Amino acid sequence: MLLSSSCAYYNGMYNARQSMRRAEALAQKGLTDSAAVHYARAAEAAEFVLRRHADSPWKSEALLLAGQASAQTGECVTATDRLTTLLAVDSLSLDDRARASLAFAVCNMQSAEYSAAATRLEAVDIALTQADSMDAASAQRRELRNSVRRWRARIALAMNDAALADQLLRDLSERDAPWERAAFAVSQRDWARADALLVARATVGDVHPMLESLLRDASAQRQYSLVSRVADAYVGSQAPRAVRARVQLLAGDAAALAGDSATARTHYARVLTRALADSVTVRDASARLIQMAVMRADSIPTLRALLDTAPVEARGSAVFDRIEAASVLFFSLYDADDPSGAAWYLAGEVARDSLSSPRLALSVWRELETRWPDAPLTPRALYAAHMMAPDSADAMKERLLARYSASSMASLLRGEGVGESADQRAADALLDSRWRLAVRGLEEALRLRRSISRTDTSRAPSNREFR
Repeated sequence: MLLSSSCAYYNGMYNARQSMRRAEALAQKGLTDSAAVHYARAAEAAEFVLRRHADSPWKSEALLLAGQASAQTGECVTATDRLTTLLAVDSLSLDDRARASLAFAVCNMQSAEYSAAATRLEAVDIALTQADSMDAASAQRRELRNSVRRWRARIALAMNDAALADQLLRDLSERDAPWERAAFAVSQRDWARADALLVARATVGDVHPMLESLLRDASAQRQYSLVSRVADAYVGSQAPRAVRARVQLLAGDAAALAGDSATARTHYARVLTRALADSVTVRDASARLIQMAVMRADSIPTLRALLDTAPVEARGSAVFDRIEAASVLFFSLYDADDPSGAAWYLAGEVARDSLSSPRLALSVWRELETRWPDAPLTPRALYAAHMMAPDSADAMKERLLARYSASSMASLLRGEGVGESADQRAADALLDSRWRLAVRGLEEALRLRRSISRTDTSRAPSNREFR
């Protein structure tokens, strides 16, 4: 039993340490969402140790890890409790006291308690400087001191103490100072200043680990044009090709979110010409270009051609895998000989909802009316089509009311509701049966298609065809 307890404790500390290392490495790369996952795991593992082994020799380390990780995930009530307990330990090393104070500062910034954080970090900074004056500072100690000063500068900026902020930023490095100012501008949603600072760094080709996280933050706040301007400024710079490629990918995603497909295609296309050595980014940009082309598709032959001639570089990305799976499902429904119209109606829904191609959905539903005018699902397809085509909606409503006046869809148009009508129940049953059949065969159809794609790349075109 004792052995089992010891193993559980050892595993808990090991998991907490490993998760914290991974979180910090991801955070340094600007991958804040992924880092948050590992911070949460570190906090959970450290809390397990504190609950089950409260008197262990490593309690202080568990308190530190729990406090740091909780602060980074915004759980500041827990973080404050753990860090307060830790800082009361007289034998706590200077380095761990500094780390705990930094974690405290994260929470202080979130709650706008700037003065308390400034006082605590100034004391730690003085202690670290004095310790370094007596002994040669290790690289780890120097980085810890720089982190303290970096946070002191952020707090000074928040308190509008420009003189202190400038002094502290000068103590860091010429490289870090402008990025800290840009990060603060983004955090304060001062977009004009953030735009100017980031474009200035991009123009000279300067890059920093926080670059991508700042652009993602700006995009999340709908500052799409800012992201695009920064990407434009990097085009002619001497920044590493891989960095320029990732920035263009981020800018393309931002433009796509803004509904500016032309600008998105421009940014994605730049990736293909400027980062051919960065296969992951090229793959993702290629897939996004195909996705945009699919969204514009308005006919069956167009979608078939896009899928069959997709560049080999795009295959394997999560975006392309989703497009391919939805397309295979679409064609399994569209190619079905189903006089009830259920398969084609569902194909239209897949086009609209999974492929985000409303014009293709409209094309399928209109074709259903022509090919099987008396099918049970034709009235529903006509009703769905009229909602997506304002220019021809009146004509479709007239046909629906004239030819299918007894249908539940006509009743819906007349404002009578559909209730539990017989044709509604029959249509739902047909749709459910056909959907189950299509989904059941999807996995095998995808496996077959992908096995063919791996062996036949002769038709794969240049990426230029999708720009």
